[in-house]
Amino acid sequence: MFLLRAIQPDDSKQVLSLAKLLAAVNLAGQPEELQKQIQKSMAAFSGETRNKGEADYILCLEDLESKRIIGTSMIMAQHGTKDVPHFYFQVLRLEKFSQTMHSGIVHQVLRLGYDMDGPTEVGGLVLHPAFRHTGKHLGKLLSWSRFLFIAMHRRRFKDRIIAEFLPPLTPDGKSLLWEAIGQKFTNLPYMEADRISRKNKEFILSLFPRQDIYICLLEARVRELIGQVGEESLPAKKMLESIGFKYLEMIDPFDGGPHYGARMKDVTLVKKVKALKFKKANVRQWKEIGIVGHDKNDDFRAVATEYKTEGKNIYLPTEARETLGIEQGDSLHFLPFEPDSHA
Repeated sequence: MFLLRAIQPDDSKQVLSLAKLLAAVNLAGQPEELQKQIQKSMAAFSGETRNKGEADYILCLEDLESKRIIGTSMIMAQHGTKDVPHFYFQVLRLEKFSQTMHSGIVHQVLRLGYDMDGPTEVGGLVLHPAFRHTGKHLGKLLSWSRFLFIAMHRRRFKDRIIAEFLPPLTPDGKSLLWEAIGQKFTNLPYMEADRISRKNKEFILSLFPRQDIYICLLEARVRELIGQVGEESLPAKKMLESIGFKYLEMIDPFDGGPHYGARMKDVTLVKKVKALKFKKANVRQWKEIGIVGHDKNDDFRAVATEYKTEGKNIYLPTEARETLGIEQGDSLHFLPFEPDSHA
């Protein structure tokens, strides 16, 4: 059985190894920084953190048989505050027309913007390669459970939600957009600038140009990458588009990765979450499958499992019930899989 749950201090060593193996963007690569993230996540799950801008939730996927952490996913309740704005390049189109020439041209430009009342962000999705395409719904469990949790605690999150994707990078991990723009204005290599920005983003506002950057002045290979998603992120992009996310014509000012987003009320997975009471029963045949979540005593847990609903009740197999640690009458939330997503 595989259990998705809130991260705990004892998970740090395994999560650190997983983050380094797969170059996770949102997870810290240093033990001290990761411990801070874990403490921050625990405070968020417990409800102690009232400020959305400080509430980051880290979920771990555990293989209960081997006691091994094989994946993570994250929810940042608010990405962009007065203290730490959310910076981006807006991709705009400007029309230029000459009365003398009786002709015009449409330019694409990049315009630096920032948001101090930012949206909720989903990210940090990491699944060990050995556990991909197993037919056990592990990718969906990692990804969809974030929307299950958001639906369970709707007031903790914003009315807008985004996801930032990595663009295609060079074989040695460099960003062509950063080398074409960011490095010229900051004199910093990509990795160092990214590291500094995690703690202080002041240099972005101070050093980046406020004027529009005309895309036609960039090399063709850089222009072609704007708005493009890296190959490894294509499945996640397809999934988010299927539940209501759209390209926002915004890109990351560091690596050029595109931002996708939606209004929370339009996200289909959030709308499909239902709450029922658990009831014990002998069920001979299970016809439905999906994700079932529970967070009694602030201990959020979720599993991908078969289930059966009847009226206001939900029935689960014994293994799922024991893994969730639930009793008769406990309130559960579930998110059904679509018929074609069972494989």
